[in-house]
Amino acid sequence: MNFEYAKITRSRLMGSMGLVIKHSDNESEIFEYYLLDCEGLGFCDYVRLENPTKEEAYMEEERLMGGLGENRVFISEDRALFLVQYFGQKNIEYDKPLPDGQEYYMDTIKNHKTNLTMEDMFPIICRKITNDIEFINFMTMRFIAWDREALRHFCENKETAYMHITNINGTLLKNTVYEKGNGKYISKAIYEDNDGYYVCKIAFNIEISNNEYKIKSIFVTDKQPLYDFQVFDEISKNEFVDIYDLEKYDEFIDKFYRDNPFMMKSELDEGMFFTRFNFNNNHVKERVYVINNDLKAIYYAMEDKFYVATYSKRDRDYINKLLLANYKDYIKFDDAMCFEQNVLFDFAESGCYDFNYFIED
Repeated sequence: MNFEYAKITRSRLMGSMGLVIKHSDNESEIFEYYLLDCEGLGFCDYVRLENPTKEEAYMEEERLMGGLGENRVFISEDRALFLVQYFGQKNIEYDKPLPDGQEYYMDTIKNHKTNLTMEDMFPIICRKITNDIEFINFMTMRFIAWDREALRHFCENKETAYMHITNINGTLLKNTVYEKGNGKYISKAIYEDNDGYYVCKIAFNIEISNNEYKIKSIFVTDKQPLYDFQVFDEISKNEFVDIYDLEKYDEFIDKFYRDNPFMMKSELDEGMFFTRFNFNNNHVKERVYVINNDLKAIYYAMEDKFYVATYSKRDRDYINKLLLANYKDYIKFDDAMCFEQNVLFDFAESGCYDFNYFIED
């Protein structure tokens, strides 16, 4: 088989990356799709398609990469195989199960020879940071995630990368950045650890060296626990829910997903749930970062109802107008509601069949 190309998303600083590798010969085309989890320490998804149609290959790539919010760049065969080997070895080192299909990629993990290091890869797999606020948000995210690898790359003093306040790879839920002047910033971070929720203040001293951002020092103070409801109040936002009558459920689901392969699809007890993220990660550039601000809409299809949740008037108007134009043979508008908190996901996860009963209960 001959190597044709490989593509990677430049989403390392968000915690995961999508990788596609294509090989071919006179008889076959092989596409391999990897989801590389930089926080979960390994890769967690692998799909191999042999001689797919163009639509099948496109849909699988969008499923893998469409929700990661970053550009895709072509990389060499050596770099692609290095990433497979590097992340696969992480699975083995930390005793995390490898995805099905080991017969196709295990030889790469065990035997690929290269002089590359992860440090060589960082300028390729991280998009260019454009301003101080974005850098502070990303570094706060990496610090909470206990991401020593990324911190080593961005810290002047490599020992700083081994500081941590979480017990595991924590999740940054909300961050507010305060500028103090002369390259000094404070993050007020709300995050989830393995034993609950916390808020703390993290002081960063940064500079730009050789046209790249670097951390000179990190200092942590004021760590305090938070209750669940306090965190919920911090990250919740208004949710518009538009409700449609739905006909021909199976046919609609098939068409809807073919039209929108970049959405994350989840099969639930009572229906199908779709999550649509923004096509960029510009929310990281905001002084107040919230984890779910990259969420554009969620959709929940039941046997005879279709629910659409959006989070701004602009998105609501655009998305619902598009739905009525593209799926008029399947859906008919029924009702609309607005909530001061996120409701639709909880309804879908509850397994309840009656939305009105759920919100009144």
